[in-house]
Amino acid sequence: MPVTLRAATAADHAAIRALDPRLIAEAALPGATREDFRHFQRNVTEAALTDTNPKSRLIVAADESGAILGYMHVKPTLDDVRGCESGYLSIIAVAESAVGQGVGSMLMKAAEDWARGHGYPSLLLDVFASNATARRFYARAGFAEDSVRLRRPL
Repeated sequence: MPVTLRAATAADHAAIRALDPRLIAEAALPGATREDFRHFQRNVTEAALTDTNPKSRLIVAADESGAILGYMHVKPTLDDVRGCESGYLSIIAVAESAVGQGVGSMLMKAAEDWARGHGYPSLLLDVFASNATARRFYARAGFAEDSVRLRRPL
């Protein structure tokens, strides 16, 4: 199936928001409720939809009929360890109907191209430790874990 990557428009926002449940499907943290995750993802998605930084990009993958198959949001961030600006992939999501069709890989390549185009030395992202599906995808894409956040409910 032909897939086109393009800048997201306001007309895409509902389809983008509809992917929120996929992003938190495997999320689990001690003491966190499903509502906590829904609220978290709603905030992250809204931040991506309203990002006005001229270096940031919100890109959708659409099929030939215009249906949204996935999207990604990238923005600059400070790499505290290296002390320089790097790229940050804040969201990458693929619709259930498009899983296994290369959409995620296309979006990841676009994120990497964006980061290289800005001269960033790396592309960073965060993922819930419980999200085994995403972690396998990121490992296949060449990402390596560089820190681990620990949590203890009180």
